[in-house]
Amino acid sequence: MPLLSPSVLSRPGVMQAVVLARRVFAAWYVRSAADIIRERASLAVVKELEQEASCWTPIDVSAELKGVAGSDSHFGYRTISTVLPLAYGWAGDLTGARQLVAAKAPADRLPCAEIHTPVLALVDYISECTNGHPGLIHGGMTAIIAHSSMSLVSALNMTKGTQAEVVSRSLNMDYRKPIRTGQFVKIFAWLYGHEHGQLKAAVHFYSPDGQMLVEAISDLEVVEPSAGTVSN
Repeated sequence: MPLLSPSVLSRPGVMQAVVLARRVFAAWYVRSAADIIRERASLAVVKELEQEASCWTPIDVSAELKGVAGSDSHFGYRTISTVLPLAYGWAGDLTGARQLVAAKAPADRLPCAEIHTPVLALVDYISECTNGHPGLIHGGMTAIIAHSSMSLVSALNMTKGTQAEVVSRSLNMDYRKPIRTGQFVKIFAWLYGHEHGQLKAAVHFYSPDGQMLVEAISDLEVVEPSAGTVSN
């Protein structure tokens, strides 16, 4: 007979103890920043981004977020990301940018033209501290990462030093597959509409092996824009 049979595991007290034990372990075991950075550098997705230097330009996340007022972000908060994600901006032509997401996004949601950075790519680590259920990211944390990604791609397409503020008016999340804590995700974020201070942004989350995990779209608004906001 197994040590813990299904009938034993079905008892509420036992299940609560198992859940509590897993949460305590997750809170105790948090991978160090050095380990995350070292493992991230060895990922195939990171090597691909770095090898495609003609298409992807490395981005200093911290500098970009400080350069524009209102670019609210939770990247780098220990309870969410532990370390800042690696970030790359698309430097190739618009056709190539659209091809990146064409298989997963409808035609009216492809990266728009006449902006500086049509697509942002991020490689982020999902901290063990973001558990909702044991081993799975809390849905609210996923929404925060999506919002931060949209804030960053908006900041990339605004002139440094502008006092405009980008605020979210809506956020719709489509959860395709679970995101597990203690793993890396690849994120594509882009703007697919901008007109008269109204922005439309989209985010795709992928596992390192390319499976779609989450899709999010958001209506954003540029509040009191300066002359240097996203061009129309």
